[in-house]
Amino acid sequence: MDYLKEITGSDGSELAGKKIAMCVTASVSITEAPRIARALMRHGADVTIVLTREARDLVSSPVFEWSTGNRPITEITGRVEHVELASSVDLVLVAPCTANSLSKFASGIADDPVSTLICTILGTGVPLVIAQAMHEPMLKNPILQESMEKLKKIGAAFVSGRLEESKSKLATPEEILEAVIASLSPEKPHEYNLELQSIGFLITAGPTREPIDQVRFISNGSSGKMGVALAQACLRGSAGDVCLIAGPGVSIPPNIKDIKNVVTTEEMLQAVLKELDSGKYDVFISAGAPADYGVAHPKSGKINTSEKEQLSIELNATPKIIKAAKDKHPEVCVVSFKAEYGSELIRRSKESMQQSGSDLVVANDVSRGDIGFGSDQNEVTLVPREGDPKFLKKATKDEIADQILDFIVERKLVNF
Repeated sequence: MDYLKEITGSDGSELAGKKIAMCVTASVSITEAPRIARALMRHGADVTIVLTREARDLVSSPVFEWSTGNRPITEITGRVEHVELASSVDLVLVAPCTANSLSKFASGIADDPVSTLICTILGTGVPLVIAQAMHEPMLKNPILQESMEKLKKIGAAFVSGRLEESKSKLATPEEILEAVIASLSPEKPHEYNLELQSIGFLITAGPTREPIDQVRFISNGSSGKMGVALAQACLRGSAGDVCLIAGPGVSIPPNIKDIKNVVTTEEMLQAVLKELDSGKYDVFISAGAPADYGVAHPKSGKINTSEKEQLSIELNATPKIIKAAKDKHPEVCVVSFKAEYGSELIRRSKESMQQSGSDLVVANDVSRGDIGFGSDQNEVTLVPREGDPKFLKKATKDEIADQILDFIVERKLVNF
């Protein structure tokens, strides 16, 4: 069923070559399991599903075979599939995980395919990620909490969803994907981890809007995906304070908690300065795309096109956020993004750096339709104030974000 695996790696290569056993237990949120499996595949993973008997009663095993291209494991047989699987996988994910299964894991009970696999891999060093889903009173049960702590002590990572409607709901496929990628990411040197954990990051994402009247506006095609990817990279690396200032229309995953929403360029500027005034941030990454021009005299109400067949508007340049931030907080490392159309990226980035005072420019060519605005991928050149530029070949924005953070730490752009 190789054709079912054609999506593998379509959204990224973070899990390329990784084999993941995805265990599924009998929660009502089991309906999300195929989406989670497909998300892992789209980032390169080869996924094998392992089902409890009760889970198989809720969703038939062919659904998971069609989702992954691999036949699910549904029974304990004399062929010891659990031993073979435990010795061949790079990670085990349980999503969703019920209170009953979680308690079995912590007690060493092995009486179904899922609990038998977990019992086999615990202590082997194979990473275990658990995404629990249950009613809130069950989650707060002190015996269950004790079981969770026991599993954490031996290395299990938990991905918690939101508490809503008296339920601890399953984390989103995106949150679970992030946890899996983080668990399988190569360890950075100890010094790198300590340095990143000591850095606070303020990041802007997405466009701003400048009103023409109360229903029309000037804006641009920024999706905010790069800024969001940078915030998630900071969270994966356990950075210090991480705050995202987002323009309208930016899709923000639930795991980013500290968010300031703005609309106009002036609002984005004021939000940036207010956050920097707090003293919590060492790095300001201006990945947002504020509108360069605003209407000098926006109209109240709505301009009636039947009365005005032609409309002339006067535009004024909007405030320069990067320069204002660097002028007020010269101690902060400022990373700016330079969207250029065509060649000469490095020369124009150097000119931009002199004008704005930024310490690092991330330059990309927006004339290409396969990268940049709205795309899930990017290809950039990192131009520092001192030292040689570094070209980052085309990759997902998540991968580009990780490399930008690596560059900031490796080039010692921050005073630790």
